[in-house]
Amino acid sequence: MGRGPGGFVGGGCGIRRVTGLGLRESRWGVGILGNKMSESTIASTPSLWERRKIEAMSRIQRVALELFDEHGYREVTVERVAGAAGVSPSSIYRYFGTKEMLVLYDETDPQALEVMRTVGGGQTRDFVELLAIARPLVPVVLDEIVTDDVEYRTRVRLGYVRSIPEVKSRQTEQWRALENEFRIAFAELTGRDANDLKLRMAAAICIWSCMAALDHWEGTGFAARLRDVYAEAVEAILVSLEALFR
Repeated sequence: MGRGPGGFVGGGCGIRRVTGLGLRESRWGVGILGNKMSESTIASTPSLWERRKIEAMSRIQRVALELFDEHGYREVTVERVAGAAGVSPSSIYRYFGTKEMLVLYDETDPQALEVMRTVGGGQTRDFVELLAIARPLVPVVLDEIVTDDVEYRTRVRLGYVRSIPEVKSRQTEQWRALENEFRIAFAELTGRDANDLKLRMAAAICIWSCMAALDHWEGTGFAARLRDVYAEAVEAILVSLEALFR
């Protein structure tokens, strides 16, 4: 969950461990075995095209951030980023849409959404039941997607959000769009109406709590590891959602 919401704030994610909780990997998927949740399996696998897209966007972003750091954000054009990254300007616009998104793109957003959409094995479930399924997956997913590279780029991106007004403005739009994606995903998972008040509140809690976590992290001078900050934030989110749907 980044700044592009940090969501549960790289490249294609594969959960590779078996833990004492009985988590078993598919590529993006984890099954929960040996307890009352054994019927739930996360079995969705992103396509090769999707994985390559995430990898390409992450690589282009690294190039862009290096150029912005060396020459200044306003002095670097999309065309210059494209040349340095070995892609066409049209590819950058197709992937990112705007120059601001070269800063704001967070690969953990689509990864977190994909994991969330597969919780419950494709069955419609009560929200509290979904939270019980999701809780043991959180540390595994965070370990996998909040890499050292993601942490470094997130620190750099936060600096541009703070210092470039158009990036800050675009960020608010981006987080609102992600909030809407979470709300729709929650509706699909639970069978509730997408305009359900509690679903709207749940999506807002997820997204804006992650923003608060990133603001906190920046405010401490990045003292802790990003993964640990997110772990604390996600636990607080789960507790809040359990209270909301109890």
